[in-house]
Amino acid sequence: MESEVLITKYFLNQLSPEEQNRFDALMSTDPDFKEQVIFEQKLKKSIFQDEHTNLKKQLVEIESNLVPRKRKTNWYLMAASIIFLVSIGFYWNHYSSKPEVLYAEYYSVASNTSHPITRNQNNSDELTKAFVAYESEAYDQAQELFNKLFKRTNNSELLFYEGICYLEIGQTDAAIETFINHIDFNDKLLGKSKWYLALAYLKNNSKSEAHVILDEIISVSSNYNYEKAKQLRSDL
Repeated sequence: MESEVLITKYFLNQLSPEEQNRFDALMSTDPDFKEQVIFEQKLKKSIFQDEHTNLKKQLVEIESNLVPRKRKTNWYLMAASIIFLVSIGFYWNHYSSKPEVLYAEYYSVASNTSHPITRNQNNSDELTKAFVAYESEAYDQAQELFNKLFKRTNNSELLFYEGICYLEIGQTDAAIETFINHIDFNDKLLGKSKWYLALAYLKNNSKSEAHVILDEIISVSSNYNYEKAKQLRSDL
């Protein structure tokens, strides 16, 4: 019941500061809660889009059926319909672009493509330990190992995974700083780092910074997550 109340009040923009903190905590720790919020978001989006389309069709029909002598007497009907149409658009744009919901909808943990773990692999070396921790969702431990190994080896790819760890443990500012640092190395994970940097800005409610990164991604169709970046840019 608490979850339903929080979700309802969230979409009505009626959460108290304490309830907002509880909502944010559940979004980070409860997969079922997060899934329900995303489902409600998509459902509301579908309903508003359908209503918007239907109303535009009705406006076209009203205009086509009005004869010249009735235009003056029916102006109020057209005006009211247009105001309603604009109101729907404003309401949806306001509530569909909440950064925390968009972040939850578009974010997923990056897979380990740099050091795949195999069943018979020797797990005693620190690099393997770091990725075993990462794949086991022990992100605090993984972050410390990635940080230590990067300082020792200067392997820039480790910065990317460290940034993901920071996102997972809720240290968004550190994630942003780490992704920016990683991007300077221009390695094979550059495209992924830009995508996750945009998401990190979004999680941090820095929409203008997220816009800049997303615009950079969608400037070239071969960039990582080009289509998702276009959709997210549109949703913002």
